[in-house]
Amino acid sequence: MAAGLVDAEGKPKYHPHSLRHFFASTALAAGIPIHEVSRWLGHRSVKTTVDIYGHLVPEPWGRCRDIVQSALTSAV
Repeated sequence: MAAGLVDAEGKPKYHPHSLRHFFASTALAAGIPIHEVSRWLGHRSVKTTVDIYGHLVPEPWGRCRDIVQSALTSAV
């Protein structure tokens, strides 16, 4: 109960599947490549991971823009 894993009645607050979602969501939001997360989760295809968690991947256009802008700024 001190760790916050059970409620007042002693029932688990979290289940393995919700912890799995937490792990995947946190990793993807932090920028871990989706193909790595897919492999760690044991998905047969990265498409499964993309279908479930793809909306959590940081926006690639914004990252690309920042990289190009930084490269152009440092080149001047």
